[in-house]
Amino acid sequence: MSKSKKFSGQPIISQLLNFLPSSIISRTAQEHNTDRHFTRLKTNDQLVTMMFALINGCSSLREISSIMLACEGKINHLGLTKFPKRSTLSNANKNSLSEVFVSIYNQTNNSLAILSASSFPFSVSV
Repeated sequence: MSKSKKFSGQPIISQLLNFLPSSIISRTAQEHNTDRHFTRLKTNDQLVTMMFALINGCSSLREISSIMLACEGKINHLGLTKFPKRSTLSNANKNSLSEVFVSIYNQTNNSLAILSASSFPFSVSV
């Protein structure tokens, strides 16, 4: 029996990030021009940081920054070159447009729906 080892040994957040095409994130950031004001925290970095916070159950920016700092050597799989400081996260969350993340979600959802529809040669009605 052959088992799929695609996700074997990978953290959950890394598995979730594999479903987010970087092309969709970068194209959406360019369309909404969200990275022009932020030099230290790009849209992709903010999205990854917020997903990390959600998965880890963080309830404050201080908690997010302290956990990321404590796990600095162990979370290279996030693809962040530098972990954001609390003030940088605060400014990004306050000034970024929610439409960017809605658009990223919708485009990713549509691409996964197309992918799953083409994966199964039969239709399933529920």
